[in-house]
Amino acid sequence: MNNFIKVGVAGALALGYVSAHAGAVIPSSSNTGDVFLFADVIQGGSVTAAFAADTTVKVDNVTGGTAFGTLYATDGNLSTLLSDAQASGASLQWAVVGGGGHSDGSLSFVSTVNNLSTLQNRNGVNEGNWLTHFINTATLVNTNTGTNPSVLATSAGGAANWDPTTLLSNASNWYLNGPTNAITGLGSATLYGVTSPASNSTNPVTITNLGTVTLSAGGLSLSAPSAVPLPAAVWLLGSGILGLVGIGRRKSSAAA
Repeated sequence: MNNFIKVGVAGALALGYVSAHAGAVIPSSSNTGDVFLFADVIQGGSVTAAFAADTTVKVDNVTGGTAFGTLYATDGNLSTLLSDAQASGASLQWAVVGGGGHSDGSLSFVSTVNNLSTLQNRNGVNEGNWLTHFINTATLVNTNTGTNPSVLATSAGGAANWDPTTLLSNASNWYLNGPTNAITGLGSATLYGVTSPASNSTNPVTITNLGTVTLSAGGLSLSAPSAVPLPAAVWLLGSGILGLVGIGRRKSSAAA
């Protein structure tokens, strides 16, 4: 075995790619892990179909702005779920979530949320709790995926317990330590990055707009944050300042 192959095998084992597929990279205190897509069909206030998928995109790829484009292409499981969501009285709820730690003790998470103000009140201690529970969630996803990159179950318990219908300790509300992250129906939502210098930090987390994540019949995609246009008043103010500068220069010339 040449050195190149040896390095490749060692790297694969280090990342946890030991199953028949490129399995989920489980987060840890020094590994940010992968980004996951969760989606449930809700009928009569209960989950009737639950989907979970490992996008195989690492959180650092997203927070670094290098994962724009398709994060997860539609497969058979997601197609079935989206079809079930069309039934009478059914609704679709979904979220994108992932995270873990770094060797320096800092934590990085990504998530859709439907109440940003609630997320802004969290701190590093909350993120430490998220990490503990998310390790369990990602481990279950990885177990359920088998040779496929996703899992479809008839209950939330069969798809890593992401359940937007309950406020019990589950991923849909950051394990009682944050806002719910469920988005209703196909469409777009903001994906946020949440970071803290340490799991015992009491300082507020830092929140970053990572872009727009969109779930459609074609799958999950991420686009870069759009530039915020300056209001017209700013341009008028700038024009006024330039005008005053010009008047001042003319007066100075006349005085000379």
